[in-house]
Amino acid sequence: MKKVLLCICAWMTVLSLAACSGAPASSAPSSVPSSDSQASSVSEAVPESVSEPASEAADADYTAYSITFDVPEGFEQVDASGTGASVIYQAADGSSINVVIMENNGSLASDVVLEDLVGPLEDAFSQQYGEDVYLLDVAFNTGNLGPCPYYRMDYSVTVAGVDLYQTGIGLNADRAYTITFTDTTYGSWRDAFEASIASIEPVKQ
Repeated sequence: MKKVLLCICAWMTVLSLAACSGAPASSAPSSVPSSDSQASSVSEAVPESVSEPASEAADADYTAYSITFDVPEGFEQVDASGTGASVIYQAADGSSINVVIMENNGSLASDVVLEDLVGPLEDAFSQQYGEDVYLLDVAFNTGNLGPCPYYRMDYSVTVAGVDLYQTGIGLNADRAYTITFTDTTYGSWRDAFEASIASIEPVKQ
């Protein structure tokens, strides 16, 4: 478990710095339980009366939005101290969802290119584990989620004998967010993770 967590930290560092280098944001995320999953507001909770769906404001200023998403059932918030993450949700098998929140510095997640990520990730993993590590089955795209620039990167990797399937989502909103989904179970969380990713929503503050 310690080795898996170290690998996750390497991923978070590279992905978050690729699009949003700067000082970590000071305010902690809050979470609100719902019937089937936890609805996580990863900045400050937004009163429903002033919420505005991003689809109604595709041309709006992305810094006027915070980010929410649903955390799948089976994941509980754990202590993120010392990991570099703002919040971590973890399942009993070690799979996790990690959120890094940093201040925007003018860089846009939609401007990130694949080369910004693959080489630094492979180097970080290789240095950390003392063996050559390569990313496999890499998929990458960029765009906008409502008004918010984003990138998404999917890949698999084997480190220290552990097979990991990871998806990283980087977004610019009121702050710069990196949400990392790590599956240690040969893909059994895939559908739950895709539903969680589909639930990511910019909400006007």
